[in-house]
Amino acid sequence: MNTISWDDFQKVELLVGTIIEASNFSEARKPAYKLMVDFGEKVGVKKSSAQITALYTPEELIGKQVLAVVNFPPKQIGPMMSECLVTGLHRDNGDVVLAVPDRQIPNGARLA
Repeated sequence: MNTISWDDFQKVELLVGTIIEASNFSEARKPAYKLMVDFGEKVGVKKSSAQITALYTPEELIGKQVLAVVNFPPKQIGPMMSECLVTGLHRDNGDVVLAVPDRQIPNGARLA
């Protein structure tokens, strides 16, 4: 396992946001959703693509808080520019379980 310094970790802007829109991303190569995530006043709303279709429906994602990296450079995914990386954990079969706070927290709160 590679180790990183505290300064390296501090560079990662890992914030909580609330999914306000979720829809099928039919143009993606692998099954995915287009997400709009609200990170509060300071950061605003950012777009993301997430391969989480095996465990979640668009309807159940609305209002869900997630942890996301917001300071990666934008990445072109098909016709969409992804602006943040919504985080999750892989099950043995490859399905992704979202990384979420276990209590409601203000949008934009940073992982401590």
